[in-house]
Amino acid sequence: MDARFYNSEEIDIDRLANDLENIYRVQGYQVQQLGNGNQVMVQLKKGGDLEALIGLQAALSVILQHSAGGVVAMIGQQKWIDKAAVGAVGLVAAPILWPLMITAGAGAIRQASLGNQVLNTVDALVRQQYPNVR
Repeated sequence: MDARFYNSEEIDIDRLANDLENIYRVQGYQVQQLGNGNQVMVQLKKGGDLEALIGLQAALSVILQHSAGGVVAMIGQQKWIDKAAVGAVGLVAAPILWPLMITAGAGAIRQASLGNQVLNTVDALVRQQYPNVR
């Protein structure tokens, strides 16, 4: 699980979650958030049922939580098992389905990069809203 710590108790995690939600909604992600003033979880998903079937769907959760001295941003459980399953079907089940290995690989790359991309977006939002935070 990737995590980042921001050394400030002034950070408004509800505002941060709303800004994150707006950024990813504009990019075509389905977004929802849950939580209260101490912890907020933002869930992101891109791709529908067809993309999930061929291993191209990307989804993750970002948890923003107040802790002693600041705020922690963590990437939650990511969906990796679907990529492996789709790739295995393409490899083993039928040679005609070998393209599924390609889509599963592309989906795994998309999923892996999404975690870093989201944490970098949180970094940028924190720097923009709270320039003195490290």
